Order: sequence, then C-alpha cells, then structure tokens
Amino acid sequence: MRQYYKFIISLSIFVAFIILPASPVNPESPDSDIDDLKAAFIYNFTKYIKWPIPNINNTFKIGVLGDSEVIVSLQKLATKKLVDNKPIEIVHFDSFQNLRFCHILFISESENQNIAEILSALGNNATLTIGDSPDFCERGIMINFFLQNEMVKFEMNPASLENAGLKVSSQLQKLARIVP
Repeated sequence: MRQYYKFIISLSIFVAFIILPASPVNPESPDSDIDDLKAAFIYNFTKYIKWPIPNINNTFKIGVLGDSEVIVSLQKLATKKLVDNKPIEIVHFDSFQNLRFCHILFISESENQNIAEILSALGNNATLTIGDSPDFCERGIMINFFLQNEMVKFEMNPASLENAGLKVSSQLQKLARIVP
C-alpha cells in the first residue's frame, strides 16, 4: 500500500511539472506570473534532486544572487511549503563575494558577467545553481529557465550537476532540454 501512495505522489508531482509550463501568463502582470512559475519550478526541483550530504541544518536554504523579482515569489512560497519537513529560508546575496552555503542558488541575469567567478566561489559545494539568462547552462549553470511560445521551460547541464554530486531523477531529465 505504501508503494501505491508513493506512486500517486510521484505521478502528481510529475503532472505538476507538465501543467505548470502550460499555464497561461496573465497579460496584466506577466512578469509576476513568470516569477511565480519559476518559484514553483524551483520548489518542485527539490523533489527530483538528491544532495550528496543529508541536510542536517534546521532549514532548507534558497539563495538569490543579484537583482530578480523571483525573490518575492520565493518568499511567498517559503511561507507555505517545506522541503524534507524543514522550513525554507530565502537569502538574498547582493554580490558573489558574499556567498554563503545554500542548497539552491538562483542567479539572476544581472550577474551575467560574473558567472565564472560565481562558479569558482561555489567550488565543489553541492549547491544547485539555477539561472534565467541565455547561455547560462553552456557556461556551467546546472538549470536554466527560458521562455518558449510564452511558456516557462528549463534546460539542464547534466555534467555540472554530476560534478557537484547532485543526483537528478530521470523523470526530471526527460522534461528538460539537455545542454552538453
């Protein structure tokens, strides 16, 4: 019976990934809708990615580096959701020199010129890097959002994920555009 419930939960999450990108963007507030979708994707990624070291912290940390309104959507989401039964803590970093450990780091387009330094500062930490700018995946970011036909989609760099020791579900990989 336990396996049945696990299957139903997994299927529900998988369906959420399919339905979310197909959600229409509200023409009156397209940017906030897109940020809400990105925040929902970020949260759902936590269900399909395994970190190499168990989370012994009291919170699950999601960092936002640079100028991005996705932080507002993440903060709203953090008041309602948990990751591995732990509250979500949203941390804003105004500079890559101030980075501290977080499980996920969302890198805004405003940090485009600093990608090499950001990745160097993170080193081999098991931090899932997510961006929203063209060519971020090609430059080493693990997951990158893009718009296609007014829908939020994502691409993935499996080599970067593997180098950080992160294990990605094959279900999630099937939904992503893979970047070599």
